[in-house]
Amino acid sequence: MTVRFENYAAQSRLDEEKGWHGMDVDFAKALLDEAGCSYKFVSIPWGRSLKMLEAGNIDLVLSVTQTEERTKFAHFVGPQRMETIVFAMNAERFFDVETMEDLFSLPVPVAIQQGAFYGPRFTQRYEKQLNKGTQFIFVPDNQTKLSLLKHGRIAGFLEEKFNIIFQSTNHPDFMTIKIAPLIINQSPVYYAFSKKSVSEKQLKQLTEAFSSLNKSGRLSEILKKYQLD
Repeated sequence: MTVRFENYAAQSRLDEEKGWHGMDVDFAKALLDEAGCSYKFVSIPWGRSLKMLEAGNIDLVLSVTQTEERTKFAHFVGPQRMETIVFAMNAERFFDVETMEDLFSLPVPVAIQQGAFYGPRFTQRYEKQLNKGTQFIFVPDNQTKLSLLKHGRIAGFLEEKFNIIFQSTNHPDFMTIKIAPLIINQSPVYYAFSKKSVSEKQLKQLTEAFSSLNKSGRLSEILKKYQLD
């Protein structure tokens, strides 16, 4: 089974000593080992990953929000955990963002990732926005939005709160990043398996494995390890 990760934050990191490691790596290994699946990990930016999942070029993406559109091409197993999306900015270039209207009224663009889902409130407001092309910039990966923020090209970006907290103590580019009070979205995220490449028999094994892990407390142990329990 081919599993997609991106070398970023505490969810999935790649280095010579440890190989792939992090919270989503732990979640993937726990489920696939329990289900008796062999697997390999590949590095793919988020912007391409869901299209590849839909095509059956990869089998599994982790920490995916379930939407009506995505259920057309993916089986969802879980939930893994809860995800909180916030607005992150440079503390040295502060913007007062307490409401969704504040976010959509910023004088400088906001970076959002291609293919990402930021919740119904954001989506509904985004569809009404007249100047989408200038108010928001689509980026293919996490490093691009960090570079844009560093060079003052954006006001900030939307990101999972857990990642920002982790990176603020582990990554020099995050040392001056501040989180706005506004919660963009809070929802469960899941294991997403390709309907094209994962059979019904495999899905049954994976669902049963998830249930077993949940009952044994193994998934809770992973969350506790990353202080998300």
